[in-house]
Amino acid sequence: MKFFKKINISTQFDQKNTVKQVIGVFKNFLINPVKKIFLGQKKITNFDDLKDFISNKSAYVSQFTLYGYLRTRMGGINFYKSLDDLPFQKSVNIARWNIYLVSVQDLLLFTFSYIYNKQDRNIITSANSFFVKILEEQEPFGLEVELKNKSIHEFDERIKKVNWHMCYKQRPFEKSCEALFSWAPIADQLKDLDKEIVINSMDVQWQNIMIDFVKLLQPLNTNVR
Repeated sequence: MKFFKKINISTQFDQKNTVKQVIGVFKNFLINPVKKIFLGQKKITNFDDLKDFISNKSAYVSQFTLYGYLRTRMGGINFYKSLDDLPFQKSVNIARWNIYLVSVQDLLLFTFSYIYNKQDRNIITSANSFFVKILEEQEPFGLEVELKNKSIHEFDERIKKVNWHMCYKQRPFEKSCEALFSWAPIADQLKDLDKEIVINSMDVQWQNIMIDFVKLLQPLNTNVR
């Protein structure tokens, strides 16, 4: 049975570190809960903390759910063997970046909407520049300029329609869940059977991130950006 769907878009990736990266994501899933218990998590006290939270949590959720879905659908052995296949690696990397970018959009809108309602009405004026800064920091890690600019344009259009009063309450992660389903390089005839499960798998991870954010958020020091 054909599991894999090739995505024909050029993007950069590190072939040597693909397997190491995937294993690292699953290790973090096991280790992070233990770290939370014994070490706690870094509080969000300023804009730098907020930027790191959005970027890191978006990367974790997008990669963990993508790799988890591929491993489940293809079978663990087939999945790890396929990581040595160049077309599969390229398609996974394309999916990873596209899901990550939508995840950053979703998490930024959620956090800014929450802060807007709970702390600071002025924070939304920084939303566009904040998003651009997060993406610029990803360029050394392989985010291509063309894809970055495309995502910035999408965010600019999206933010025009945001209801800041309600955004954090109304299915704030719907688009990234849909991106996971859309971009995962699985054959369409198989993917169609998995839609509800795939979307729910990511939604569960986002629910945990939302809880963490509310616990970690402190009154922001706006002088530290």
